[in-house]
Formats: sequence, C-alpha cells, structure tokens
Amino acid sequence: MGTRSRTIIHDDAVPLISMYRQFDGYLSGHGLELARFLIDMKIVNGLGLGLEREQVANGAGCLAAQMIAYFKNEPGNIYIEPMPDEDTDHVDYVYKVMVDSGKITVEVTGDGNNFKGTVSEFAKYCKEQ
Repeated sequence: MGTRSRTIIHDDAVPLISMYRQFDGYLSGHGLELARFLIDMKIVNGLGLGLEREQVANGAGCLAAQMIAYFKNEPGNIYIEPMPDEDTDHVDYVYKVMVDSGKITVEVTGDGNNFKGTVSEFAKYCKEQ
C-alpha cells in the first residue's frame, strides 16, 4: 500500500486547491520534491517586462497551477480532489502551503510529524527525516 498525501495551497488562509498523491507521500519523497519546487519560488503581484520567469508565481493561484504542472507528468498517482473533511481524510501526510503577503510557509502533519516553518526550514526538516 502506498504512502498517501495531500497538498493544499492556501491564499491568505483560504484553501485554493487540494492535490492528492497516492504513493511516495512521505517526507523524504513528496516532502523533498515539494521543497525543491518551492525553495527558490518568489511570489509577485504582477509580471512586468524583464522579470525572470523561472521560479516566479503571480500569486497563490499561479503557484497552485505550477505545482500541478510540476508533479503531474503521467496518468495516476497525482489527482486534484475537493477539499476533504479533515475527520474523514485517509491520508498519511498533509502538506499545507500557505501564501500570505508574498511569503510562503509550509505546514506538515502526519505519522507523528508536526512541522510549521519557512520553505528553507521545511527542506532541512525533510532531509533530516
């Protein structure tokens, strides 16, 4: 049986998207992949001329769309689902990506883990697990 996870992107505490991963959802799998995706990401408000387009998201909605494109490269494993009822969600890990005032933080719960911090702290946390 796979290690299931859910990644939810929030825009100022409002959940935007729920991405379910059927297997490899543990910290040294999905957690590290998510950290690699987020580590140099900059949240901006508008895309001007001359702005580097790599590792830039024009708000939380743009970040969510890029996350789907990053993880979804074949049928299966990655699914977009409605926001779950936390009491009945049967995943091993929940990753919450919070975008607030241009800053990204990550929260992780599951399998005895309870982490909240910056993307850099998250990457270090995943590597240590």
